[in-house]
Amino acid sequence: MTENEIYKSIQKAMEKPPLILVGSGGSAPYGLPNMAELGNHLKYSLNAKYSSNLNWNKFVENLDNGQDLESALTDLTLPEEIIDDIRIETWNLISKKDLQLFEQVVFNNKELSIGVLLKIFYQSHPKCVNVITTNYDRVIEYACDSVNLPVCTGFYGLYAKRFIHSFKNSDSINILKVHGSLDDFRDIHGDTIGIPLLNKLKPGLIPEIITPGLSKYRSVLKGSIRERLHVSDELIDKANSFLCIGYGFNDEHIQEKILTRIHQGIPIVVITKKLSDTATHLIIEKAKNFIILEEGTENNTTSVCINKKYSFLRGCYWSIDGFMRIID
Repeated sequence: MTENEIYKSIQKAMEKPPLILVGSGGSAPYGLPNMAELGNHLKYSLNAKYSSNLNWNKFVENLDNGQDLESALTDLTLPEEIIDDIRIETWNLISKKDLQLFEQVVFNNKELSIGVLLKIFYQSHPKCVNVITTNYDRVIEYACDSVNLPVCTGFYGLYAKRFIHSFKNSDSINILKVHGSLDDFRDIHGDTIGIPLLNKLKPGLIPEIITPGLSKYRSVLKGSIRERLHVSDELIDKANSFLCIGYGFNDEHIQEKILTRIHQGIPIVVITKKLSDTATHLIIEKAKNFIILEEGTENNTTSVCINKKYSFLRGCYWSIDGFMRIID
């Protein structure tokens, strides 16, 4: 395909604001830890405490054998005490990097590219963009603040926030954090409370985040996570198209409905540094109208796959900044 044909295909797929899915690859450019870093942090921070637990030792062994964090925890049933400590240490690691980014946005006037992208889609009536993310960090919220976009996360209140299952139909960037957020906690009564920008965990607060492995299938059955998943299902059902940013298709909670929709012909565009073989296979097998933009094998190139036809572009169009040059 020619460069012009590629541009037109992407622009057509994105002519109406898409439902945007952001995975860990969407946060990585801003210095947030990846899954490998998180796995190492968990191992070194908790190993002394749980070295007598057989399943914990199996988890460490899986990591040492080169498995990714999700795979290393799959099929392992860990006691709730360990799961809570995994939540706490996950929060500790990501929160530290997240708050460093916040300082850059506030004090250095750092503008985040993903916010600029959201602003492009926000121009269309009724000025509403829906974002589903599996990330815990606040990159998308910071990005919106950096370009003066209104945000709704489903919580009500200013400092001690409560989840009220309410999102807007206009004048908003709706952010559904289906695996929880750094701002979300379970209090001593088991209720969900949102506390913005906490820099240190207080006794009695457990981060309400879904960790990889078997425990996440139990976690989605309670609290605000279940309600967020319900809203995300509704948004997926009525989406005009999908834009995936660094999203790896490794979460069954939301991907099954997405796969159903793209099998019906709903356009999907994927931009990422590198899409896993599993995710590539899923899209190629299920989607009837898809575009995948990945980093090319040569420097400063982009590999393009449009409905099983492969091409390449000169330039980093697989990045958010590059992608915006196509659609803006």
